[in-house]
Amino acid sequence: MLIPHRQPGAVNLRKEIPLASFVGCPDITVSEVAAHTDDCTPGCLFATLPGTQSHGRDHIPLALQRGVAAILTDYPLADISLPQCIVPDVRKAYGQLCHAMYGHPSRRMGIAGVTGTNGKTTTTWILRSLLQSASRSTGLIGTIEYNDGVHSEPSTLTTPDAMTTARLLAAMRDHQTNYAAIELSSHALAQGRPEGLGLDVAVITNVTHDHLDYHGSLEDYIAAKARIIDYLKPEGILVVNTECPHWEQFIPEQERRVRVLSFGATDDADIFPEILELSSSGSRFRMHYGVERFDCEIPLIGKHNVSNAVAAACAALHLGLTTEEIQAGLAKCPPVPGRLETVNCGQNFNVYVDYAHTDDAIQHAIQTVRPLTSGQTTIVFGAGGERDRFKRRKMAAAAAAADKVIVTSDNPRGESPEQIIEDILEGFESTSVKPIIEVDRKKAIHRAICEAKGGDAVLVAGKGHERFQIVGNQRLPFDDVAVCREAIQWNFRTLHRAEATAKVA
Repeated sequence: MLIPHRQPGAVNLRKEIPLASFVGCPDITVSEVAAHTDDCTPGCLFATLPGTQSHGRDHIPLALQRGVAAILTDYPLADISLPQCIVPDVRKAYGQLCHAMYGHPSRRMGIAGVTGTNGKTTTTWILRSLLQSASRSTGLIGTIEYNDGVHSEPSTLTTPDAMTTARLLAAMRDHQTNYAAIELSSHALAQGRPEGLGLDVAVITNVTHDHLDYHGSLEDYIAAKARIIDYLKPEGILVVNTECPHWEQFIPEQERRVRVLSFGATDDADIFPEILELSSSGSRFRMHYGVERFDCEIPLIGKHNVSNAVAAACAALHLGLTTEEIQAGLAKCPPVPGRLETVNCGQNFNVYVDYAHTDDAIQHAIQTVRPLTSGQTTIVFGAGGERDRFKRRKMAAAAAAADKVIVTSDNPRGESPEQIIEDILEGFESTSVKPIIEVDRKKAIHRAICEAKGGDAVLVAGKGHERFQIVGNQRLPFDDVAVCREAIQWNFRTLHRAEATAKVA
């Protein structure tokens, strides 16, 4: 666990939340606050946060058993004799207190928050590369890892809770890491997890169909993404993608003035790229920024990664980098795990592993791979269980652009893998594609690779960097990259045996 050198300090609730009222006391001072009963310790403040399945108020009896000293709540609790702090928004107050205990680290750092259906991870990785290349030590909080500028650990959530975020930022500060790139998921924004965080840059990469099982409608999903603006510092800037059809909905009303920097493929954006070359080794493009023109290259493939690079460049400009520093940083950008990651074991066809799990991401992945492929393109994909069922047909329609489609299992969770596949197959009914069905993901990958010929491309989509498969309530070891390597090597051994047998004959 990434832990700061200094422990959290005591905070005065009246000072941190001036509009709060108090029951049973004139004020409360605490050095620990917990939002889950498992984290409660004697003398701490228990925050009664609303949840998706239960409310924190329902767990007060257990919190009392664990010795909490005070309650943070949105209305007075008549049957509780402990001191109470009454606030209109418990989650917001909780976030403010978490960051206050660690000395509000984001106030003295350059922080970029990135949200969007696709591109969050890659954009934050590129931004970190740009800043580090310019000798700005930079931390990362996102889907793949948490990194304090010195040490890293696998992430548990794309956007962790307020206490974890505050702790991670404090660890960065203690390591003289003065910048951070943070992914902000729509779930986290809807739930107010970033409360207490201050952003210098808020980037919205795009919004397409996803997570409607949680948000209910596209309008609510867009509204959740737009909440990133609430966390901007007074001099912060909003970066929006004009290629997103909803981008104008993110611009606040006139009563709240926010500086906006737009990017996109057309010259009506403030910054736009002119693509010069897209190849299997990377991308070259010319950045147009006002009267400036500067050529860039990045060792990431695909038009969508040019867009991600420009988004990161917009954030970097606001954080003080020069165009020369951006050029140098883009050229040094490392590959992003599980984002069109190439698996090369010497075979004469290409294998890519990608996190694409929406129709838009699948479409972009195929569009990227196809021009780099002289033969056929095969996609292996599935859909996550207990997630947005409505996007499954859309994913199938996008996958139909490949020459061969193998539908398999992804993370079925508590759903039947066969039922998920049935939902996906409905999306192929209006196409001429006849997909191959293989429920076992390992067998599906092996089949795609063993049937590939010279010049072909195999795209394994959905899980990307993940090293597990969620079946029921179990996390079983599973790594798409490792399985691809295994399949390629098995294929080599099989071919060598066949050649040896042919020579003997």
